[in-house]
Amino acid sequence: MTTDSTVSSASHTLTIRQQDIVRILAKTARTPIPVGAISEKLGVSSRTILRELPAIEHWLNENDFTFIRKPGVGLVIEEEPESVQLLEELLGLGQPHTDYSQKERRRQILGELLFVREPVKSYVFLSRFHISEGTLAKDLDALSEWLSTFQVRILRRPGIGILLEGTEAAFRQAIANAALEFVDDGEILKLLRGNTGEASSSESQLMKNRLFSFIDAQIITFVEQILADTEKELNIKYTDSGYMALIVHLSLSIQRLRSDEKIEMEPKELKNLSELPEYEVAKQIAEKIGKQFQLVIPEAEIGFITMHLSSARIWPQTRRRRTQLQSINTRQVVMSIVERVEQELNLPFHTCNRMIDELTSHMDSMISRLSMNIQLDNSQGDAIQQKYPDVYKAVEHACDLFRNKLYIEDISSSEITFVAMHFAAAAETLRREQKKIAVAVVCPSGMGASRMLAANLIRSLHNIDIRQIMSAFSLEPKKLTESGIDLVISTVPLEIDFPYVCVSPIPQTQDMLIINQALKNISTRRSEETYPEPKAPAAELSLSLDDIHSLTHTGEEIFQLLQHFQVKELSGIRQTEALLGQAAGIFADSILSRQIISQDLARREGIRNTFIPELNLHLLHCRTTAVPHCRCAYLKLDTPLSVPGGTVKGAVLLLAPQSGPNECVEVISQISMLLVEDKRFLQALQSGNANEGRVLAEQTLVKYFQNLIIKRKGDGTL
Repeated sequence: MTTDSTVSSASHTLTIRQQDIVRILAKTARTPIPVGAISEKLGVSSRTILRELPAIEHWLNENDFTFIRKPGVGLVIEEEPESVQLLEELLGLGQPHTDYSQKERRRQILGELLFVREPVKSYVFLSRFHISEGTLAKDLDALSEWLSTFQVRILRRPGIGILLEGTEAAFRQAIANAALEFVDDGEILKLLRGNTGEASSSESQLMKNRLFSFIDAQIITFVEQILADTEKELNIKYTDSGYMALIVHLSLSIQRLRSDEKIEMEPKELKNLSELPEYEVAKQIAEKIGKQFQLVIPEAEIGFITMHLSSARIWPQTRRRRTQLQSINTRQVVMSIVERVEQELNLPFHTCNRMIDELTSHMDSMISRLSMNIQLDNSQGDAIQQKYPDVYKAVEHACDLFRNKLYIEDISSSEITFVAMHFAAAAETLRREQKKIAVAVVCPSGMGASRMLAANLIRSLHNIDIRQIMSAFSLEPKKLTESGIDLVISTVPLEIDFPYVCVSPIPQTQDMLIINQALKNISTRRSEETYPEPKAPAAELSLSLDDIHSLTHTGEEIFQLLQHFQVKELSGIRQTEALLGQAAGIFADSILSRQIISQDLARREGIRNTFIPELNLHLLHCRTTAVPHCRCAYLKLDTPLSVPGGTVKGAVLLLAPQSGPNECVEVISQISMLLVEDKRFLQALQSGNANEGRVLAEQTLVKYFQNLIIKRKGDGTL
């Protein structure tokens, strides 16, 4: 090769992944390496490597390096060692950088992700730590497994970035445990004590990690003082490990509260915590924190403190008011039973959230009965054993595993029958649904085009079970498999290693052919299994407090949407950007909120164009912090707008609050489905008849609400 290539600018034409591929080829110069070997090193598919090759080949040829593809053998750079050295210099391999241990690198990545609210591009970590995509993937896999303990998920989406998903309580648990588990006791103690001496290099490195950004000397001093006060006033003693954990958790809580990051807790869970002896201690601690830092401490925060006081085992044995039975984690026991029964019956009981909640409630009362040696008769015992012998046996085996954990010598057949009844009812539903092909319907947001597509699929296909309607950002093959999903039907192209088809929100003939062929392929592959269909035992129809809480949210969002429903005519719209700008002002109450809505709509539009040519409308929708409740409007254009693919006559604007409950998205989604299911609705909007449109929307939402109540009271399959 010649040596007059422009080294300074050449490497800028390659992406990080392409540079990684070239580096591998450079290390194996003159020796062919299979594409599969490269894909394994980088942790990506062979198809991804092949997609990168044209750009790599162009770059190498442009810089006079000899690159050869040998079919059936592999890829090779045919160059002498001197030329390979120049190639490595061209890629900047010789630039000095800080070396991180695997432990510190993962701690740095975790610290970054736990404190950001927007997706982080993978190249941020690749360039900072000078690692390959394969190494980053392994780091994220390890962190994902660790975070799953706290119900925090890592979302990884090509072209979007990396983001953590979880509740504020889950984030706090993860941050605190990371600080305690990822650092030696000596290191964390020095940080907590605010060591005034010259910090060592390792301590200095720790303080630069965002995991420890909540550590403040004044807060630590205050927290230690209130813990010392409570020990004296209440005649209690914290364990050493519990004491350190409480300092970390309370310091973190104060910092998060000051940043307006507040805990949310279900009323039922909070009520249970309020009955614990530690709750009174937590109230005193919360009162002192509120006074010191001028903060209003919500009840949920008191419950959160109670949880950590309880785990610190602060009550001396002579003062303990709870029995061993009352102190166990009931839900953990239930999940262990579910796992064992699931293994024996090969049915995905872990997906039955309703059953798990009800079984947890039942087990709470069951444990109390057993602790007081109270026996209940169950008249359904013989019937359950005869009709569901496999279920009863599996539950019996599962309960047998936990006799020691429950500190019980024996669990009667009556109690086993009560537990088996929960599983029998769930098994009925699961076995019935197994005959259908389970489908997840996907669009960029999970609240617009996907609902429209789902409505069309429900009308056209009877052999599918739409299990999930979700955002493309939330897709994870592992989670789809665990949920029993057979096929993803998407309105946008996906980069996912899972069976999927991409079709229009309003499927045309060609789309239906594609879907039916995919369903046929799945049916052909699926093993033939038959299941008995015994009758489920009669269940009492009732609503729980959680149901009432959820239904109340749903009712409020329906009311808010209909109260603010409107049709507005727009004039002078000549381009989509102008339409977005006008839409942003419909429900904005300030210039700032208008800017926020405009940005959120534009961001959603940037993911995938929301124009529906079959309906001549834009389905503008997003979640945003600028609205407190669901909002819906139709924007009628006085002059149709020509866009690639058709003509826009108007736009449906759907907004849901960013931090609102799932009920918000469900209510919004009913409007998306109504556009497909009832042509009168769109006709009323296009004619400018707001009253008729509101009436049709009200009829649909009221019917949805009534069905929701029936399902909640009945089989709980919603």
